[in-house]
Amino acid sequence: MKKNRLVALGIAAVMALATVTGCGSSQSSQTDTQAASGGEQAEASSGDKEKITLRIGSGHSESNPWITALEDYFVKNVTDRVSAETNYEIEWVKSYGGSVISLGNELQGVQDGLVDIGCTILVFEASRLPLQDMVYSMPFSCSDPLIVADTIKQMYEEYPEFTTTYETDYNQKFLGIGVSDPYGFYSTKEVKSLDDVNGMKIGAAGINLSWIEGSGAVGVQTSLNDTYQILQTNVCQATIQPTHSCVNLKVYEVAPYYLDANFNVVPFNAITVNLDTWNTLPAEVQTILTEVGEGYLDYEANYINEIHEQDLAALEAEGCTINTLSREEQEKWANSLPDVVNGLVKSLNDAGYNGAEIVNRYYEILESHGVEKIRDWNIEG
Repeated sequence: MKKNRLVALGIAAVMALATVTGCGSSQSSQTDTQAASGGEQAEASSGDKEKITLRIGSGHSESNPWITALEDYFVKNVTDRVSAETNYEIEWVKSYGGSVISLGNELQGVQDGLVDIGCTILVFEASRLPLQDMVYSMPFSCSDPLIVADTIKQMYEEYPEFTTTYETDYNQKFLGIGVSDPYGFYSTKEVKSLDDVNGMKIGAAGINLSWIEGSGAVGVQTSLNDTYQILQTNVCQATIQPTHSCVNLKVYEVAPYYLDANFNVVPFNAITVNLDTWNTLPAEVQTILTEVGEGYLDYEANYINEIHEQDLAALEAEGCTINTLSREEQEKWANSLPDVVNGLVKSLNDAGYNGAEIVNRYYEILESHGVEKIRDWNIEG
């Protein structure tokens, strides 16, 4: 009798163990998720939110303020809002600093689907995005990030071609735009006037090389990523680059002179999403991406504005000599340049835009903010 009771208890224990094991297997199969990329959705366990994986990247690293703002504002707010307002959640795959799309190839990378969302650095896209890059050919126009941001906002509202080009020509949807911080002039010797740059080799990226044409200096094509090295090795004796990024790169160690020349603040980076990815996303997620993208400019411009004063203080603390180019010298420098603005008008006309109207309108909006032209370019229709 005792033996039979022990057998019965053993059988019951085996059955209980089988039941527990079966429940565990069922639960594991429910919680396993399928990896998703390119905006595809993966269904999680019952009752959980569906996951959407988005790959985001740029040729610039997070040490640059527009990418810092991309992370702190765009990525954060999209993540939080999608989680709070929908039945989905975003899983990001991040590739900044050129790990997937290299600097200057972001537009192509988004078009080809190497990432779902890209931050395109516009200075390298003058041939494909001449309208979006136009302020690079309007030197000495305005170095106030907040005024430039307001001007861009108004221009983009009045001229939808600033945004529709991405969709019609490059298989991507425009989400947001950012501005550069003021372009600074870092040099290995002190510069206070136009005459001081005569004979110098000056590094600059893309079309902002036009800012030194006629100055007596020699332009050298470069980028932020190699700025320190070309100054350290005397390939160049100066560079024109956004201030904050150069502070982060410690450019002042090899070029301890900084000139605030009022070169420009420009529309600098565009946030876009691959159109094939966009079309797979739920409508409510699309809405959130659009709304957060629209808010990026104000956030980023205010962030840029705040850190610029901090950067100047940091440069002084590091022993950097800071000078400001006088209005007289700004006018002298601007007048030494070839007629880049009317050249811009012609190139926009050739691209199918009303160049004179659009360029004039940009200057009109600046003037409404109290910004006077350094040079009257006598824009031709």
